[in-house]
Amino acid sequence: MTNVAEKSGVLSWETVATFVATYPSDDGEDACDVEVQIGESDGAWFVRTRDDAGGSDDADDTAYADRDAAETAAEEFAAERDESDGYEDAESYMRTRTEAAAEPDPAGVWCVYWETALDDAGPRERYATEAQATAATKIANHDLSAANPGGNLLCGFEVRELVDGVWTAVEG
Repeated sequence: MTNVAEKSGVLSWETVATFVATYPSDDGEDACDVEVQIGESDGAWFVRTRDDAGGSDDADDTAYADRDAAETAAEEFAAERDESDGYEDAESYMRTRTEAAAEPDPAGVWCVYWETALDDAGPRERYATEAQATAATKIANHDLSAANPGGNLLCGFEVRELVDGVWTAVEG
């Protein structure tokens, strides 16, 4: 009888890479750190994911011939799925995302603009800087998408600047 290596036979896992994953939450978006681990069973190496948010293993059951191949696959897996926008971990991603928007400024010349074909189009929160308005717009669009899964929305938020009394779209 020949032993066939199976992922379920791995007894010990080692983390070789991490990435930040985002997911919808009651507050719009949340993020978690995901560990990408490798382990050996009957001479074959496997990759798995593990996180503290209750996610399941997202790696497939591919068996790798050696540790180096599994480690490379794990690193590539993490790089392809990382949603951190360059932040170190989920906590800094979420904190910076919220801090970047800052507090609205009623006199600000930048805004989160609700773009729609309906009568309620127009500026929403105003901000002192374009960067703050951009961060707030990303949050608003993410929350809109989370509340309306499936995409194909005919409305959304965009950054606009107040120029000579008119909210002007930012080119970019």
